Amino acid sequence: MSEYFFAVENMNIPFYDFPDEFSGTVPTNMFTQPAQPVPLVIKFTGDDVNQLADIFLVPGLSIKQSLFQQLEFNDIYATNWVQVNLFDQGQHLYQMLQVENEIKAIDREQSEFDFYDEFNGGEFISGMNKLVLNQDLLQQIPLQQRLIFRDIGWKDQLFFHKSIVDAIMQHQPKGIEFIAADGYNEFG
Repeated sequence: MSEYFFAVENMNIPFYDFPDEFSGTVPTNMFTQPAQPVPLVIKFTGDDVNQLADIFLVPGLSIKQSLFQQLEFNDIYATNWVQVNLFDQGQHLYQMLQVENEIKAIDREQSEFDFYDEFNGGEFISGMNKLVLNQDLLQQIPLQQRLIFRDIGWKDQLFFHKSIVDAIMQHQPKGIEFIAADGYNEFG
C-alpha cells in the first residue's frame, strides 16, 4: 500500500488566480506573510460549474477556512498557510499552502521519465511515465519532516503522506481526491 499520494481535483472548478497587483504575493514554493487575506478571483469558468469546493488546487492547494480549522495543519514541517479571500458566489476565506520542503524522493534509476537534466547543483525531471519512490531514503527522514513535500527535481506534484490524506478525507471534502504516488504516470 502506498504511503504517499497526490491530490487531484474531482469536480469542475473555475480557474482561480490573483488579480495582477497580487500576482507574486502567494508563491507556492516560498513563504510569505501577507498582512491581510489575499484576494483570489475567477479568471474563467465553464458552464457546468455550480458548487464551491472545500479544497481546490489552482493556483495552489487551498482549504476552506472552516475545514482548515478542524484539520489543525498549522505546524506541518516546512509549510506555511496564507489566508486568501475567494470571490466566487460571495466571499469565502481559504488557507493556501506554501511548501519549502524538498526531498530527493524519486528513485532516479527505477523511475521512467522522458527528460532528466542536472545543472549547477540542481535537477529537472519531466514526462513522468512511471514513478518509483526511494523508500530507503524516505525511511531515513523522520516522518514529521516528510508529511508534505515536493521532489527536488520534479516540482509538478506535492507528495502527501497517508496520515495527511486520512485526516483530510475523514471530512469528505468536495473538490479533491487522492491517488497513490507509487507507479504514477502523468499521461494516464
